[in-house]
Amino acid sequence: MSNPSAATARAGPARAAAAPVTAGGLFDESPVPQATLDSDTTSVELGMRFSPSVAGTARGAQIYKLATSASRTPSSATLWNGRGEALARVSIPTTTQTGWIQANFSTPVSLTPGKYYTISYYAPRGRYAATQQFFRTPISRNGLTAPSGAGVYTYAGNTAFPTNTYLSSNYWVDVVFRASSTSAATPTPAPTPTSDPTPPSEGAYPNLGNTGVPEGVTLTSYEGPMTINQADTVIDAKEIEGRLVIKAPRVVVTRSRVKGSVYVQRSGSLTMSDSTVRGGTSQDSAVSQSGFTLRRVEVVGARASVGCDNDCKVIDSWLHGQYMRPGSDWHGDGFLSNGGSNMVLRHNTLACDSKPTGNGGACSAALALYGDFAPIKDVTVENNQFVSSPAGYCMYGGYDPNKPYGKRAENITVRGNVFARGSSGKCGVYGAVTAVATGGTNVFSGNTWDDGKALRAP
Repeated sequence: MSNPSAATARAGPARAAAAPVTAGGLFDESPVPQATLDSDTTSVELGMRFSPSVAGTARGAQIYKLATSASRTPSSATLWNGRGEALARVSIPTTTQTGWIQANFSTPVSLTPGKYYTISYYAPRGRYAATQQFFRTPISRNGLTAPSGAGVYTYAGNTAFPTNTYLSSNYWVDVVFRASSTSAATPTPAPTPTSDPTPPSEGAYPNLGNTGVPEGVTLTSYEGPMTINQADTVIDAKEIEGRLVIKAPRVVVTRSRVKGSVYVQRSGSLTMSDSTVRGGTSQDSAVSQSGFTLRRVEVVGARASVGCDNDCKVIDSWLHGQYMRPGSDWHGDGFLSNGGSNMVLRHNTLACDSKPTGNGGACSAALALYGDFAPIKDVTVENNQFVSSPAGYCMYGGYDPNKPYGKRAENITVRGNVFARGSSGKCGVYGAVTAVATGGTNVFSGNTWDDGKALRAP
């Protein structure tokens, strides 16, 4: 998301009368603290992820509109389930009213305790209220909980399920929730997931609902060594702070959250599943460097999500929300290799969505393969979703005669992937794919745009 402008307004307790207030939410009687008018003018869906602890119904949505002439009224509000399916939607007419604007659904929607939902609004011209670092920790009120990193967004030409995160921001949308009378007195505990979560189906690309630490898992602080020298070490259901270095073979990390980075040396190997890696503001990759497998892992933050030299598999995972230091000349990426072999990316959601810094810094590609230090070879890129973003390209395929090893890209298969057109109509700023090797042992087939039209190799 863009850095907020200097135009700031303190919200008062006034509530717009677009619809009568019928129920509570997380913010229903609270003034908005230091909400800032974001300078972004791009069409965007903005939301909040939440979970009820008691049974009840969602009656509608509330969106906070700042009292400044530059603020824009959203055009619609939508309630989504964890799979990204729209459960209810309501149009919002343009209004000069400010404060909390409430829009009710035509029919209340029943919500299940312990399940995750997203309430969002579509801002066709941007200029919305935002507060960075608001969701650094979970917030609970009125039988609802918004987890850390609850604020989500996605750039799109029409309303769409928001899944990207940026600096734990709050975009000031709330659900109008009414607890059922039978559940208000006795909260229903969140269900405990099975120990072997079901992988996402072929049609359900990885998102908030099927990557990261599963719902209901209680994390405890990790007290073990940050450098793993013991083979077959297992870390389960832990909150890990700092840089985790893997030097031993067959290390397993599952159902855990890393607030820092993970580095796998050539002497070690790692399998990480059902976990979250938050790389923060690091200039390095959140996960690197060889001999690892990621399954159902959400990787967010850091300049690049994943860096790989050799023997890396990323499956059913979600790479997004990279960090770009304001004013820097950094180049960010989703999955990055500057040379190497034996890489598999299968059925992931891939994005490089940090915005340009204004000083030459920008995202390069959601998948960036460069023959800088070794040839790119033996790579499979299959059945992934490439998210439209402000990167130069969504995929850079490794064949570039201007690179030291750029002519030697071989045995690269790019098959069955879907590229979102987005507002640019071409996925990235310049296009969807570039530097793709064709012929010989290389394959580029069955790739499409998100409207179903074939995408041909450049």
